[in-house]
Amino acid sequence: MSFKKLLMPLGVFLMLLPMACNEKESDLGLNLQDPTTLFDGIKETAYLSACTVYEDSLLTAGYTSGIFGDWTDENFGKVRSIIYSQINISSDQGISMDESVEIDSVVMTLVLDTVFPVVQDSTPFPVHIIINQLAEPLESDSAYYSNHTLAESDVCFFDDEVIVKGDTVKMVMRPTIFPVLKQVCSQEDFLKITKGFSLKLADNSNRMLTVDYTATGTQLEMFYHTPTANDLKYVFPINVDAAHCMYYEHDYMSSPVAVIANHTKDSLEGNEALYLEPLGGTRVRLNMQEFLNNFRKNHPTAVIHYAELLLPLNEKADMEQTPKRIFALKNFDDSSQVYITDASVLSNPYTVGGFDGYYHEDKGYYRLRVTRHMQELMRSGVDHGMELIIDSRRSQAMRTVINGTGVDDPVRIEFIYSD
Repeated sequence: MSFKKLLMPLGVFLMLLPMACNEKESDLGLNLQDPTTLFDGIKETAYLSACTVYEDSLLTAGYTSGIFGDWTDENFGKVRSIIYSQINISSDQGISMDESVEIDSVVMTLVLDTVFPVVQDSTPFPVHIIINQLAEPLESDSAYYSNHTLAESDVCFFDDEVIVKGDTVKMVMRPTIFPVLKQVCSQEDFLKITKGFSLKLADNSNRMLTVDYTATGTQLEMFYHTPTANDLKYVFPINVDAAHCMYYEHDYMSSPVAVIANHTKDSLEGNEALYLEPLGGTRVRLNMQEFLNNFRKNHPTAVIHYAELLLPLNEKADMEQTPKRIFALKNFDDSSQVYITDASVLSNPYTVGGFDGYYHEDKGYYRLRVTRHMQELMRSGVDHGMELIIDSRRSQAMRTVINGTGVDDPVRIEFIYSD
C-alpha cells in the first residue's frame, strides 16, 4: 500500500483520534490461551537427554533468609540444616553496658518466612530449639558454603521446647548469654567477643523453619535495669547486616540418589525420573545436543518463534512438598553458569506470563519459557547443558520428582518455528 493511499483530511483524523486513544484492548481470557497458539509456524517437540546430579557445595553466606531443622523422606533420605549467625548491635559506636547494668532477661524472636511441612491455618506447633555459642567469631567477609561446619563452644544459650505461633517463635534465653552481651567495647570487638551462635532443632524433629533476616522483628531483646532506672531494653538486631550462613548435611541412605551422593556415579540416569532437591542436594541436567544436530542439519534456515520447557510431575512426587517454582541455568564450556536469557524477561505480552517457571496444577507440569535460550543454541550449534534448580534453594525444603526421558509424558521442549 502506498503512503498516498493512507492520507486523509486532517479534520477526519482529529475526530478519530480521541476514539482510538480511549479504546482499550481487552485481556479477558488471555491467561487461558495456550501461548503456542499466538504464533504461526510449525510445531515441533525436542526430546532431551537428562540426568540427576549432586550439588556438593552451595554458597550460603549473606543470604536474606536461613533455614534450620531436619527432614526425611523416601526419595531423598535425610537432610539437616544449621544456621550460623552473628549477634549485631544497634549502634556503629559500639556498646556500653557498664557494671551498674543488671540484666533481667534476654528474649530471642525469630520471624519465620516459611515452615516445612506446611501447617494449615497457622496452627501452633511445638519445636525443640538448641542455640549454642560459636567457638570462633563468624567473619563477615568470608565466603561460607553449605558444606562448611563451624565449631561450637560449651556455652549453651537455649535448649528447650517452644511453640511456633503464626510466623513467629520467641525464646527466653539462658542466663549464660548475660555476660556475653554485657560489654563495654567497640562494634568490632563486640563481634569478636560474642563470636556468634548456632541455631538448630533437636535431632529427628522432621520439621524445617526458615528465618527472615529482612524482618525487623528477628532480634535479641535484652531487658535490664540500673540503680537509677527500671524497665530498660536494648535490641540486638539479627538481620541482613549481621554475618550469617547455613550448613547442610545429607544422608541419602537407601534413597534412589545415594549412588551420586557417595560418588559411586557422577550422575543418575534420568530415563524414569529426575530428582530436584534444595539445600545443596540435587539438581537436574538437561541436554539437547543430539536433537540440535539433526534439526540444524534438516532445517538450516529455521527461525524459532516460541519455545517452552515442560516438566511433568512424576508419580513419586509428593504434592505437599512440591515447590512453587523452578529456575534454569545455562552451562558454559568452562563450567560457569548463568540464568538462561529468558529468565531476565519477567513479562512479555506475546508469551502469556513471561518466563513463568511455576507449577501448573491443572496441567500437572512446570512450564519454563526457553525461546531465547533455544534461539541461542540454534545459532551456536552447541549445547553445554541446562540445569534445573528449585527457586530459593538455600532457604526452603520443598522438593519434587519430575518425569524422565523414557516415559509416556517425558520432559521435553515444545516450540514453534518456520523455515
